[in-house]
Amino acid sequence: ENVMKSPKSKPELLAPAGNIVSALTAFDAGADAVYAGLKRFNARERTENFTHCEMSKLLTYAHSIGRKVYVTFNTLLKESEIREAAETLSELVSLKPDAVIIQDLGVLHLIREFFPSLAVHSSTQMGIHNSEGVKFAASLGISRVILERQVTIPEIEKIVSASPVDIEIFIHGAVCCSLSGKCLFSSWHGGWSGNRGKCKQPCRYNYFKGGDEGYFFSARDLCSLELIPELKRIGVSSLKIEGRLRKQDYVKNVVSAYRMMLDTSPGNERNTLREAEDL
Repeated sequence: ENVMKSPKSKPELLAPAGNIVSALTAFDAGADAVYAGLKRFNARERTENFTHCEMSKLLTYAHSIGRKVYVTFNTLLKESEIREAAETLSELVSLKPDAVIIQDLGVLHLIREFFPSLAVHSSTQMGIHNSEGVKFAASLGISRVILERQVTIPEIEKIVSASPVDIEIFIHGAVCCSLSGKCLFSSWHGGWSGNRGKCKQPCRYNYFKGGDEGYFFSARDLCSLELIPELKRIGVSSLKIEGRLRKQDYVKNVVSAYRMMLDTSPGNERNTLREAEDL
């Protein structure tokens, strides 16, 4: 199947949805789309997530108001889970999500071979960070690439200009101390694998060494409000807010702030930025 880049327009504002309330809050605040997971095979299994019935209702509502829902199916599969994963994907087909976000190449093969009607987005955890990686993803039938989070603005501009498919980037929220989640810290700390949806975020803990104390592994959270005009100019397709473990108040404020920046008129960015930062 040939995939291609969507026509260039204002970037999509993509919000996290750990449950149905957060999803509806995100839409009310101005999100163009949300990403959400079922109870299994998603990288935030510690949050509430969605039953099949809840996801069906969310998709029906979102499509009725012209919004989108992307289903996260972005954990690594064990050999013993392949049959269950295939059954879950079969159920997803009937729900007709706007896309499925994946990390595992085995999942990609299952989808392309048996469920070709499902659109596929490559998770940031797939590790794509340059234009050649994007082109290879496109050749596999992937319609959108979510870049690794350490990619710089100049690199993003070059990747977007050379990309045959949509490019999505993270713009706000927690940043992994490793490269886009390819981390064994949580697993080593007690068997809670970040690549299997169970990260305990030990990088956020306060540590002691000798007479020193501090959050030695905790990266500063990402905030890109002031970069929105530049990202619009570059032509990034989707701007993603991290936070499926967050509550709806957080989702409302963050989505509202970025909606303001995306919708502001040229020349008024500085005033809008001040308003958005106050939310």
